[in-house]
Amino acid sequence: MLPPGLEADYGVIRQLPLFEGITNESLIQAMSQGGITLRALERDMFVLDPIGLAAGAPAPVVYVARGQVSAAVFTDTDLQERRAAQIAHENATHEEREEESLIKPAPLARLALKNVALFMEGDLFNSGALSATHGQPIAFYTTAPSALVSLDQRWVADLASRHPAFEKRLRRALSVSRERLAWVWGVKQELLDFFVRQGVSVAGQMVRVRQLDLCIDCKLCEEACEERYGARRLTLGGYQLGMLDFIYTCRTCTDQRCIDPCAYDSIKFNAERREVVINESTCTGCSACAQSCPYGAIDMIEVEPDAPTFKKEFKARLDKRKALTFGAGTPRVARARRIANKCDHCMAYGDQACVSACPTGALIEVNPYDLFRERSPKMAQLARSGYDGELTSRDRREVLPVLPFTEGLAVRSGGLAKLKRGRYAPLLSWMIGIFAFLIAFGEVVLRMYAPTMSYQMTQAVADPEVAAQPLEGQLEHVHFRAGDTLSVWCGVIGTALMIIAAIYPIFRRMKAFRWLASNTMWFDFHLMAGVVGPMFVILHSALRLDTWVSAAFWSMIIVVVSGFLGRYLYTLVPGLSSGVELEELDHERAFQKVRSRLTVAMAEIDRELAVHRARAQAVATSPGVARALWWLIFQDIGRIPRTLARRRRLRQLGVDRRTRRDLARRAARMIVIARRQVVAPKAQLLLNSWKKVHVPFTVILTGFAAVHIWVSWSRAW
Repeated sequence: MLPPGLEADYGVIRQLPLFEGITNESLIQAMSQGGITLRALERDMFVLDPIGLAAGAPAPVVYVARGQVSAAVFTDTDLQERRAAQIAHENATHEEREEESLIKPAPLARLALKNVALFMEGDLFNSGALSATHGQPIAFYTTAPSALVSLDQRWVADLASRHPAFEKRLRRALSVSRERLAWVWGVKQELLDFFVRQGVSVAGQMVRVRQLDLCIDCKLCEEACEERYGARRLTLGGYQLGMLDFIYTCRTCTDQRCIDPCAYDSIKFNAERREVVINESTCTGCSACAQSCPYGAIDMIEVEPDAPTFKKEFKARLDKRKALTFGAGTPRVARARRIANKCDHCMAYGDQACVSACPTGALIEVNPYDLFRERSPKMAQLARSGYDGELTSRDRREVLPVLPFTEGLAVRSGGLAKLKRGRYAPLLSWMIGIFAFLIAFGEVVLRMYAPTMSYQMTQAVADPEVAAQPLEGQLEHVHFRAGDTLSVWCGVIGTALMIIAAIYPIFRRMKAFRWLASNTMWFDFHLMAGVVGPMFVILHSALRLDTWVSAAFWSMIIVVVSGFLGRYLYTLVPGLSSGVELEELDHERAFQKVRSRLTVAMAEIDRELAVHRARAQAVATSPGVARALWWLIFQDIGRIPRTLARRRRLRQLGVDRRTRRDLARRAARMIVIARRQVVAPKAQLLLNSWKKVHVPFTVILTGFAAVHIWVSWSRAW
C-alpha cells in the first residue's frame, strides 16, 4: 500500500522503461522506505554537490526521467554561495517565495570552471564513481527543468539481486554511461563544455550559426534584419567555437526564462509555432525579459526621438501597426519609452531576412543536438527503451564529432532556415549558360575544322544557287569572322551577361530582387554571368585584337582575372582569420600520442613544420602584397604534391599505411594553420585592395563596350 503523497510519483516511476523488470510490490516497498525517490527540480538547482556529500549524504545512483543534468567543477566560493541560496529558496515559505525576484541569477553553466559531463533523458549515472574518475569534487546541477529518480545504492543492490531483468538493464545503463564519458576528452571535452556553458544544450530545435570559412563579413544579414524590423534582431560575433559562430540571437530555450518576469503578459511562448513572441502592443518597456535572458537575445529599443539609441525606422513600423497607442480602450495605460525586440525567426514571413540576404550561404540554421551529438543515435535509442538490449556497435567518432568545428559544415542551402526561393536556380543558370556557350563554340569549331558538318553549311546549301555549286564554292559560304551573324549574337549575349554581372550590387540591395531570390542565388548568378559572358565575348571577337576595340577586350580580361582572384580571396580570408585553436589542439594531441613510438617520423614532421613557419613569417614581414598573393596561390597549388611526398618519406621511415596517411593529413592541416596565423593580416589587406582593380576596370570595360556598340550600330544602319 502506497503511503499518502506518493501516488503521483509512483505513477511516473512505474511508466519509466528502466523499472519494467521490477514488480509493483517491490517498487512500492522501495519507494515507501525511501530507497527510490522522485525529485522535480527547476533549472540551475544542485542535485548533488561536494559539500552535501562531505556532510555525510550518500552518493546515490541517479536516473534522468526528464530534463538535463550537468556535472561541473566550481570554485569553493561560488559553490557555497549558490548552494546557500538554493537551500534558502527550498526552505522559504510561500509568502517569502512570492517576494523573491523573478529575474534569476546567472546560469550555473556559466559559473562553472568546467562542465565535464552531461546527462540527458534516459541516462543513469553513479555520482560517486564520476567524481572519483575525474580526481576532483564534482557538483551536479540541472541545466533545464528536470525530473530525477534517486536510487539508494543498498536498494539498488537488493532490487538487482531479486529482479534479474532490472539488474541487466542497470548494468547496461551504467556501462553505456561510463563508455560515453570515457570518450569525452581533449577537444571533445571543450565541445561539451561549450555545448552546456553557452546554453546550446537547452536551445530549441534550431540555432543560427555563421560559418566563418564562408562568411565575407559584409554585414548584409544584419542590414536585412534591420530593414525588415527597423532594428536588427541578431548580432554577429557571438560565441565562437572553431569555424562556427553562434551569433547573438534568440534560440527559443526549452524553459523560456524570459517569460515569467513579465508582469504584463507581453511575452509568450507560441506552442503551435514553437516561438517566443513579444506583443509589441502591450509591452511597457520594463526590460525584465531582457535582464532575464542569459544570452543577450533581447534588446530594448528606444522609441522616444530624444533618446540616444532611438531607431526611427523601428518606431515607424510600430506606428504603422498602431502598436504604440496608449490610454483608454488600448492595451497600454501609459506611453512606452522603449519596446523589447527579439528574433522570432521571421514567423510572419515566408523566409528569414538574414539568411536570404547572405550572399555566400554562410548563415544557416542547424539542429544543435545533431551538431554536437553528445551521444550516438544508437545510445540515444537504447536510453529511450530503458536499456532493453545490448549496444552492438561502438564508434567514438559519433560522440561529439570534431570535424564540423575544425573543418566547417560546408552548408550553403540555409540548413533548416526558411529559404524557399532560388535554392536550385544557380545550378540551372550555370547549366543553361554553359550549354549555350558549348553550342556556339561547337559551331565555331565545326566551321573551322569540319565545315561540311556545320549548321551554317546546312543553311547555305538550302539555297538552290549555293547547292548547285561545287563543294569548293559551297565552302566559301562557311566561315567565322568578327562581324558575321554568329559573332554578333555572341557579342549580344556576352554583353548582356556582363551587364548583369556588373549591376550585381543593385540586385543585392533592392527589395524586389531579394523577394525574387536570396542573395546567395544572385551572387552565384553574378559569378555565372561574369564567367560565361566573357566566354561569349571571346567568340565575338574572333581574337581580332588589332584595333582600338582590343582595349575593351583586355579590360574584360583584367575584370575577369581580378574577379577570380577576389573570389579566391573571399574564400581564403575567412578561413585564414577564423579561430583554429580547436583544430590545432586536436592535431597536437594526436602527434603527442605517437611521438614516443615514432620518434624519427615525428622529427621529420616537426622539421617540415618549422621550415614552413619560417617561410610564412618571411612572407608576412615583406612589405608588398603581391608576394603574399602569389605565395598563397602556389601554396594551394602545391598542397597535394607535398602531401604525397610527405607520405613517401614516412613510408621510407617504416610508418604503417594507416598512421602514415593520418600523420600526413594532420601535418598538411598544421601547415595551413601556420599560414592562417601568420599571413591573415596580409591576406585581409589583399581582400581590401582587390576591388581597386576590379571595380575601375569594370567601369572602363562598360565605357569601351558602349562606344563599340554605338559605332557598330551606326555602321550597320
